[in-house]
Amino acid sequence: MRARPFVRLAVISAFVAASILSGCGQKGVPIKPPPGGGGPPSYPVLSSPQNVLSALGIAYTSSDSMETKAVYDSTYEGTSEDLSDPASPPPLSFHYFDEVRHVAVLARNQAITSIHFQIGSPTTWTRLESDDASHPEWAVISIYGYRISVVEGATEYRAEGTNPFIFKFKPSTPESSSPTDTLWKIIRWTEVRSY
Repeated sequence: MRARPFVRLAVISAFVAASILSGCGQKGVPIKPPPGGGGPPSYPVLSSPQNVLSALGIAYTSSDSMETKAVYDSTYEGTSEDLSDPASPPPLSFHYFDEVRHVAVLARNQAITSIHFQIGSPTTWTRLESDDASHPEWAVISIYGYRISVVEGATEYRAEGTNPFIFKFKPSTPESSSPTDTLWKIIRWTEVRSY
């Protein structure tokens, strides 16, 4: 992988598919067919933060920008920072459109042969109360081990580590299709490298 290997693959998309960014993701793109055929993936109802993370992983590995739109709040903000390198640039910021566009780029790049999004077992995803006094309704899940990779031809782009991914979730308005009467969306995603 190239510089700053801990940085989420939203940055890697600039390397993987710089030539096809124009106009991607604005209306979503169809998902790639799964290897070996079969129908589209099945997604869980976004009735809990854990289900949102499961749907994120499925959407990412399927290059499904439509489901990616569903899992992120339109006011989403993500950051990636490297504290281990004094010469490191300032934290990188990502927004809703960046995440959707990145997945759309993956879908359009026919040279990509595999995508993996591993953030551990759902049994390890402990939902915590909000740590933001201005948003007590939010929920938090920290992921302490991850491996995300995209294989394009003979090149593998990879982000992995044990420093936490911190996801924050916002409840949406009540939704009758949800068994909990609430749907959740990712409102923040923070990653920090400190070693």
